[in-house]
Amino acid sequence: MFINRFSFTLLLALCLVVQSPRVLSQQESVNDSNGAASSNESVQQAQDDWGDEWGDSWEDSTVERNPLTLSGFAEIAVGNRFYNDPAINASKTLRDARIQVRADYALSASTVRFRGDLYYDGVKRGWKSQLRELAWQGSLSDLGKWGERFDLKVGQQVLTWGTGDYLFLNDLFPKDFQSFFAGRDDEYLKAPSASIKLSGYFDAFNADVVVTPSFEPDIGITGEVFSFFSPQRNDNIAPAFVVADDNTPNNEEIAVRLYGSVGQAEVALYGYKGYTKQPLSLDDTGRPRYSRMNAYGASVLMPLGAGIANAEYAYYDSVEDGNGANPLIMNTQSRYLLGYSQELYTNVTGGMQWYTEVIHDYDALISHSPFPAFEQERYRHWVTTRITYMALRQTLTVNAFLFYSPTDSDGYLKANVTYSPGDTWQLRSGINIFKGDNPNTFWGQFEDASNAYVALRYFY
Repeated sequence: MFINRFSFTLLLALCLVVQSPRVLSQQESVNDSNGAASSNESVQQAQDDWGDEWGDSWEDSTVERNPLTLSGFAEIAVGNRFYNDPAINASKTLRDARIQVRADYALSASTVRFRGDLYYDGVKRGWKSQLRELAWQGSLSDLGKWGERFDLKVGQQVLTWGTGDYLFLNDLFPKDFQSFFAGRDDEYLKAPSASIKLSGYFDAFNADVVVTPSFEPDIGITGEVFSFFSPQRNDNIAPAFVVADDNTPNNEEIAVRLYGSVGQAEVALYGYKGYTKQPLSLDDTGRPRYSRMNAYGASVLMPLGAGIANAEYAYYDSVEDGNGANPLIMNTQSRYLLGYSQELYTNVTGGMQWYTEVIHDYDALISHSPFPAFEQERYRHWVTTRITYMALRQTLTVNAFLFYSPTDSDGYLKANVTYSPGDTWQLRSGINIFKGDNPNTFWGQFEDASNAYVALRYFY
């Protein structure tokens, strides 16, 4: 794919200029009930009668609707950790004063969407902005009958697919784990990317092809707000590092999904060509970097008993380390997921998932690793449970989600309460609690990051 930033911007501009604003009009006339010409007096009487019923709207029979809609919210959020983290001399985990603006502009056969955030981050002590969406989306029907089967979305957008609940196997679009751990709203778990998404709809199956011209990594835990375990130090560190430019690819990513229905089941096949979404590899000098990775997978979602069952598989092919003997590069993995959810009682739903990571060429990894005692197990299992309760005419929602690893003996509880007394206000409060027997396990390393938060949001 030979797509650079200039051609990507040009494509978005072309999509915008070929459309015109949508104007809806309606022309009506008054005729005599008998179909004959009326006298001036009867016509005048008819106009007076209609005028009494419809008012001034009769004088202007063309109705023009504003194609632009505006909305958004303002929010204040505060969070503090429960314990002192020796690597980070600060109790603050969340200090946001945020405003989000949303705008949708309807064109004749498409839409332009904008979502933008401006906020002051009191933890990092600076003003920040995030363009979450600026994209054109429309049908390709202007290309002919064949084009009616395709939709195109071009621009900054948030992308997602897969069947997992907080578990992402084939969804290799960027995530923001700093926001997730700090207690920001779940919408901020999904980070945006500048991408081109082509969707096709056919009799036998549907297809999505997503091209991201320049690699978009996850926003991971880099020591700015939460510390993480270092095998070199055998302790948590908080270097607030960034991956160097020469270790960050600027090539494209390509993701493909084929999906459809087989009976009552929704099945999908996935493919991905790109890089690891987190800097899990190291260069020769020990600096973190992103390594090349291809992924292949499948999923199924179907009704089962009184609920919904799902299963998903993903194979992560570590292109740069085919035999697993290079300890500086992430090994190839297989990932499995089984899930089930259903309504347990009125206004109470529950769900469970079993997730497994399998490291390929594990013996080669251990024999070449400089820190074999800190490598994860060949098989790492997670069990997750979710309970959701809604009350007060669904204005109050209580959510509790638990990750637990029987192999690592660690876990993570994410629980929150959301109350919306009206259409314009929302109060949200919650906790993020991490526990582990060992400081080097995935959840155990974040034990000192455990925190509580509260947020107040006003919609306009």
